[in-house]
Amino acid sequence: MIRTRVGYAGGSTADPTYRRIGDHAETVEVDYDPSVIGYADLLTLFWRGHDPRRPAFSTQYRSAVFYRTDDERRLAEESKSAIEGVLGGVRTAIEPLDRFYRAEDYHQKYRLRSSRTIMSAFRRLFPDDRDFVDSTAAARVNGWLDGCGDADGIERDLPRLGLGEEALAELRELLGERARRGGYVAR
Repeated sequence: MIRTRVGYAGGSTADPTYRRIGDHAETVEVDYDPSVIGYADLLTLFWRGHDPRRPAFSTQYRSAVFYRTDDERRLAEESKSAIEGVLGGVRTAIEPLDRFYRAEDYHQKYRLRSSRTIMSAFRRLFPDDRDFVDSTAAARVNGWLDGCGDADGIERDLPRLGLGEEALAELRELLGERARRGGYVAR
């Protein structure tokens, strides 16, 4: 992944916010390099990351794949059909993406924001919040803190972040706690 952002999509409410989301769904926008990972591979990760049979208790939390092109729509529908054949009862919607609205800053990189030391290091690198949210490094660290990635890849990438020794030490400690609680999922 190059970067991720959380936000709102799939509804008709103009300029949604967390407090005024209307009929939008909370969603994640993913920028990726198709020469490294394809859209079909991203869909595999999407299906693996949740139970698509679980009913949503509101439109805000519905399971949906938003597509931009006809090819993405076709791939999303094909992957949904394949999952339906295995699991049955899939409730995930396949919807066109008319517009993605970025969520408020305090929702972005939520796991990462829990560490003052690591956030201070990121703030030195990215004083502007938009640059921080759009940072590949912030997306990776946030994902690692949420249990994504593999230990070898994480250890290889840690020195490349430019965070400084104190932040790296805290990050290693938090990642070690995560590994002891259940490890990482190479998603």
